[in-house]
Amino acid sequence: MPNRKPLRLNGDLNGNHVGVDVGSFVSAEISNVSSVGLLLNGGVSLKSWIDYEASSKRLEIRLAESGTDRPYNPLMSYPIDLSKMWGDNDVLVGFSSSSGNSSQISCLSSWSFEIRTVPSSMHSEPLNPESKLDEDRPVRRKNCFLTVLGVVIFATGCGTLVAFVALFVWVIFFGRHSNVVPELPMNAVDFKYEKVNVTVDNNVADDSMRSSTC
Repeated sequence: MPNRKPLRLNGDLNGNHVGVDVGSFVSAEISNVSSVGLLLNGGVSLKSWIDYEASSKRLEIRLAESGTDRPYNPLMSYPIDLSKMWGDNDVLVGFSSSSGNSSQISCLSSWSFEIRTVPSSMHSEPLNPESKLDEDRPVRRKNCFLTVLGVVIFATGCGTLVAFVALFVWVIFFGRHSNVVPELPMNAVDFKYEKVNVTVDNNVADDSMRSSTC
């Protein structure tokens, strides 16, 4: 990077350490890899995590065997303010390999670079308060509408519950005394016809006729 101050992370194969170079090949910070039980030239694939947090202005380096989880504690933590170092200039991210007078094969299996956007509340430049208020107004109106809707639904539910309880109490205490004509059971009646034999005494009949003639 011509006319710019570079930041390098190097690994010494002979010394088995990693270092941070700021603007020169002299390491500003060095950490021994053997402290975490690793060996750079041991023939095992390694994976490194290089994180920079703008809020804390710290550069953290983690190292572990490939396929293992990300270590919680960093191998190295170096304080540095990259915003003062580079300003608003564009920067390049890349890899290089150097083995001095000897030959050494360095294999890079994969890599990824991720940058997070800075929230407006953490911006270093002064912000226009009017634009911030305009962003918050739709959210406040939406929250107010949801609050009113929740109150209406709650009041409707309470009113329905009170009406149901009142109707239930009225049926229990007043519904028993209502004048209701009981229904009389209607039983079917069977009609039968019987033959009656009548015997008339002739003497009694003659006496009746005589008395009526007199």
